[in-house]
Formats: sequence, C-alpha cells, structure tokens
Amino acid sequence: MRRLWRLVTLGAFFGALTLACVMVAERWAASRYAADRLQRVDALIVLGGGVNPDQTQNFIGRMRARAAAGVLRDGRADVAILTGTLNDPAFPRGEAGLFADHMLTLGISGDAMILEPNARTTLENLRFSFALGDAAGFERYAVVTDAFHLPRALALAAFLGRDVQGLAARGFLEHGHFMRIGLILREAMAWWYNAGKVAAWHALGLIGYDDATREEMVY
Repeated sequence: MRRLWRLVTLGAFFGALTLACVMVAERWAASRYAADRLQRVDALIVLGGGVNPDQTQNFIGRMRARAAAGVLRDGRADVAILTGTLNDPAFPRGEAGLFADHMLTLGISGDAMILEPNARTTLENLRFSFALGDAAGFERYAVVTDAFHLPRALALAAFLGRDVQGLAARGFLEHGHFMRIGLILREAMAWWYNAGKVAAWHALGLIGYDDATREEMVY
C-alpha cells in the first residue's frame, strides 16, 4: 500500500508539474507567435480542434479559422491547409470542410484552401498536411492553433524534421471559455502521450527497425 501511495503521489506531482508547464508555455507562445511576428510563408497548416455535438464547428475551430483568414487577407500566406477528420461517413469533408465553410464566410476564396479530411491526431494533422503541401511545391509553412497547443505542435513538427513558424490563435486568452480548463488538462496528458511515441520511435531504431516499420508501429 505504501508503494502504491508513493506511485500515486509521484504521478500527481508530475501531472501538476506538466499542467503548470503547459500554462506557462501557453502565455509564452501567445507572445512569441503573435500574428504580427509571422513572416511570409507559402502555406498555413490550420489544425483541427474538435467540433460541437451537432457536428458544427466549435469555438476553437472558429478562432483558428479567423487567425488564418487574417494572414491570408494581408498576403503573408498563399494557401491554408485545413486539417481534421470527423470519423463520420455522413461528413466526408471532415472537420476540414467545416473550416472551409467558415472561412468562406470570412471572405476567403475556396482557391486559397486545401482540405485534408483524414487526420485524427496532431501528429497526423502535421504529417498529412506536409505531404499535401510538399506535393503542391510549398516549402515554407506556419502552424496555426491555440497558444496552449502550439508548443507541442511545433515540437512534433520538429520531430518530423520540419522547421516551421507558428501562429497562435488567441480565442481563449482574449475571450475566455468554459472549455479551456478541460483542454489544458488534456494538453498536459497529450505531452506525455507524445513523449511516449518519441521514445518508442528512438527505442525501435536502436534495436534495428527501419523507418518504414517504425512509422507503421509508432505513428
């Protein structure tokens, strides 16, 4: 029982530490990756953030779309790659389609949008979007997401060997939202989940697995 209690205490400590780090990183990212600091890129990668229960775009998605639309309008990006699935056959365009519909209402032309409707995780958002962008000849990218999510997204982009900019959507910080607490907690857990994936990738490499096999097992 004493050993179990120590494990619980240790887990609680690391959980609280991770949560604090995420909250500090959120404030740092909001300043470091503000819209006025973004240099011109070929494409924005706008990460999905979930939808409402009725399969309409939620607050997170609207704020990310708004941030991307502002950059497209002022000419600092040519295209937005909109990424995310709904895992629902009734919505084959996925969350990416909801992004596109909302950006049309913000005055963005459909020609300035590329839809990626299959990604289920942040890592897949990035992998699939980079593949589409590379095929179109893009070289310079910026990842668009909320400030609390951006440090992990950029870390995963670096893991994929990409040097990209970031653009922090400021919806939560400027307007507040009841969802923020739950999302911050989820983000703290996601850091450990992705750290496990990175560790597994390197461990499999050390014991001789090739990249293709590691991609299949880890991604």
